Amino acid sequence: MRTQALTISSLMKREILFSIIFFLWLAIPFCTYGQGKLRVSVPLIWSEVEVKDNWTPTTAVGYKEFLSGNAFGYGVDLIYSFHPGFIIRDKHFSINVGGGYFNQTFNIERPFNYRTQLFPAYYTDSYLYHSWQGIFGLTYARSFNKYALTAGVSYRVLRSFRQEYTPTYGPSSYGFFTQTNHQQIDFARMLFFDVGISRYLGDRFLVGVDIIAPAYTRWRNDTIFDDDAATFSKPKFSFGTSLHVSYRFKSTKSP
Repeated sequence: MRTQALTISSLMKREILFSIIFFLWLAIPFCTYGQGKLRVSVPLIWSEVEVKDNWTPTTAVGYKEFLSGNAFGYGVDLIYSFHPGFIIRDKHFSINVGGGYFNQTFNIERPFNYRTQLFPAYYTDSYLYHSWQGIFGLTYARSFNKYALTAGVSYRVLRSFRQEYTPTYGPSSYGFFTQTNHQQIDFARMLFFDVGISRYLGDRFLVGVDIIAPAYTRWRNDTIFDDDAATFSKPKFSFGTSLHVSYRFKSTKSP
């Protein structure tokens, strides 16, 4: 089963990578109007989270319907930006498409279905989802001397290929081994707004920082916590930042 899961995960990686490369291959020669840009960024997102406890009986001592904690997400994005002149005449707008990796970690103490028969219930206060993500967005940019100010919106689709659950406590004779699953999960949807500033380093390179305001986030609930996998949870509050480096290609068409 583990070998099969790893095989499926490898196929998913290849499919996502092929899709990104194929789209960029189409976009670069046919859609670029003015200068295209390739950008590598590292987003960091912090969230305040509250989840429903579907595991603990409501009659249990100290039962709480909702459990509180926080979540931290980080990743690496590879995004190609281009200006499709046949759609948008204003050269300050660009369309963004890309993908990358994202790690979503939750720090909430809650019971879960640990893979052992030695203890009736284990708890975790640290569990995470490794995901591949597809990114689509729109950016408006203005240049001033050696600087560029930007504002944009991006929509992200995350698919988890690896999940890790670390027990907080249990029988000392057994140990606290992290349980790793390799399920393919349609894990999350995210809508981000961002504003940023970049500085030109020569004619081609830019480095900068963005402030991220997640407008919408939903995470698929996990059956390992006795949740309904058809339902979703949302953060109470999220805030983030992103560091990025961009490379501008030569202009292929004049605006």
